[in-house]
Amino acid sequence: MLMRLNDLSMFVDERGNSDATPLLFIHGFPFDHSMWRHQMSHFSAGHHVFAPDLRGHGDTREVEHRSANVTVNTLADDLITLLDSALGNQSRLTICGLSLGGYTAFELWRLIPNRIERLILADTKAAPDTPEVRERRKSQAEQVAIHGARAISDGMLDSLLAPVHRHGVVGMEVRRMIESTDPQEITRILNALATRPDSTATLPTITVPTLVIVGELDKITPLSDSRYMVQAIGNTARLAVIPEAGHLTALENPSAFNTALSNFLALYQH
Repeated sequence: MLMRLNDLSMFVDERGNSDATPLLFIHGFPFDHSMWRHQMSHFSAGHHVFAPDLRGHGDTREVEHRSANVTVNTLADDLITLLDSALGNQSRLTICGLSLGGYTAFELWRLIPNRIERLILADTKAAPDTPEVRERRKSQAEQVAIHGARAISDGMLDSLLAPVHRHGVVGMEVRRMIESTDPQEITRILNALATRPDSTATLPTITVPTLVIVGELDKITPLSDSRYMVQAIGNTARLAVIPEAGHLTALENPSAFNTALSNFLALYQH
């Protein structure tokens, strides 16, 4: 469904019982809510699940004007507005963010920690971009501006997916999401990624039960990053390594992802 939220017409896939525990899924870049399709089907039976399209992605549109600049803070503010509208500002929820969604989840923790009951950080990291990665993002933005999203899709697929998924159904699905994203939006979000804050100091402030998920073949946010986050968060954090998966664990091995998440949620039931 489409929801009018300030300057946005935000698409939100909402399912499940409205009286059940809210569970928010935040997608990565440059994808959309459909990357969570396996999780939405699985978890809607026992939860009130939400999977929005972030600003600049999918079917979400800025209806009044296009902001000159978008940051991770902008994306977090959008989601807070969504939560206020859908749940009211007193409801506590579980947040699951993958990659860019994880960076946004860190921002949500800094902004509304009292509203977060559990946290899932999938294929993400606390550290900011290195100078080399910032240069790569700048190069990607230049390619997209000239040639469109297809100019970067092959390279992204090689980085995002385990080799077994590169040319299969998952590869086709990921390519569709990349190449259907507006090139101008890709450029804006690349800048948001490159300028995102360092969340390293945020890790020890996380006091809610936290699950860190990583694909065993993730090249972008490797296992070492996830182990560091678990250690820095401390006793509230657990680690789940998803086999036969790269950076997009929720799509590449949804069965293992859903099992890891289900087991974690079961540990901390109301």
